[in-house]
Amino acid sequence: MIEDETANIGRIYIRVGSTEVDLSGSAREVNDSWLKLREQDTWASALSKIRLARQDAIDAATQTAIESGIPERGSAFRRLIENCGIYKTGDVILAAIHYLRSVEKEDDTPPRDIKKLIENSGRWSESELQKWNLSLYINRMLEDTVSRGKPALLVYPASKEKNRYVVLTDAGRDHLERLSS
Repeated sequence: MIEDETANIGRIYIRVGSTEVDLSGSAREVNDSWLKLREQDTWASALSKIRLARQDAIDAATQTAIESGIPERGSAFRRLIENCGIYKTGDVILAAIHYLRSVEKEDDTPPRDIKKLIENSGRWSESELQKWNLSLYINRMLEDTVSRGKPALLVYPASKEKNRYVVLTDAGRDHLERLSS
């Protein structure tokens, strides 16, 4: 009998700053109270405070990293392409994809993120990068033209046929290796 009574009891407890929410009762009562609470202005303002605090923490961490000398991603990428002697547009794009995939372990890199990394390197201005058609370059690197001696440098992973998911093939990695030596 006691198990049946406790099985239908629900509880939600949340504390945000000085605001405390403690809802308990049957699952239905808790659900109804939760829905009413979410509609109140105090809940929206609490979520807003959380978002602001999160952004402030991110900004503070970024500032601390810059002040302590930890290189930001753009300068690290710039050192990579300069040390490897990578200057052609297609090669820079391929290197950016490789950097985002291998160094930063990103799985989803839309062309705008690739372009942002290249822009953050400081080597090319935003107006110069406006002229680059990243999707066209990516699509050309996806083409397998072995008959002309150019294997595909990029490939889509299984069931993800969008440019934001491309990964380097062995030929793509070999190409970057040749450029860096």
